[in-house]
Amino acid sequence: MSMYVPANFVETDDDRIAMLIARHGFATLLTPDGDGLHISHAPLMLERHRGPKGTLVGHLARANPHAGVLRDGTGATALFHGPHGYVSPTWYEAPGVPTWNYAAVHVHGTVRRLDDAESKWQIITALSAQYEAGSANPWDPELRKAQWWKLLDAIVGFEIGITAVEAKFKLSQNRITKDQENVIARFESSTHPDGRAMAAWMQENLGRRQTGS
Repeated sequence: MSMYVPANFVETDDDRIAMLIARHGFATLLTPDGDGLHISHAPLMLERHRGPKGTLVGHLARANPHAGVLRDGTGATALFHGPHGYVSPTWYEAPGVPTWNYAAVHVHGTVRRLDDAESKWQIITALSAQYEAGSANPWDPELRKAQWWKLLDAIVGFEIGITAVEAKFKLSQNRITKDQENVIARFESSTHPDGRAMAAWMQENLGRRQTGS
């Protein structure tokens, strides 16, 4: 499997790719087997410095048939979807056509199944800590650890040792600077839930290009 990525939209900056995964960690997980393609949706966490290219960590419900195919050595792909939004050609200075801006990362790798309670507990607590960060009243799993520990058999933990990453940040890079600025302004004033997030991604990208960084 591979993603169509024209040269203008290729993203190779590891920090920006990791940032997208951290901010948009609810992934689409795909795992093929003899019966076809299993597809599930789950939060995944990137551990950048584990393995040559990093490691994804997550869990699925044991009752999910997908969990049954997550065996050691199985190939898997995780799709991370960043902000996105429709771009009207009326926003351009020069002629154009309707299009869609978005940021997406496809991560390919090899599964390692984690069925022991300690590993699954570490996954649960690490994920909750990431998403509870900034909460005025964060969940403390240690307060009732014995109760939660009994529920761990209901899930299957897994790691995906990353073998390849494809990242496409389609942020109007193929348009003149004025067109990009116009699109940013439109997204900033948009009522679409992702409007301001897309504007921020585009503004940072434009700034990097202008400074050559």
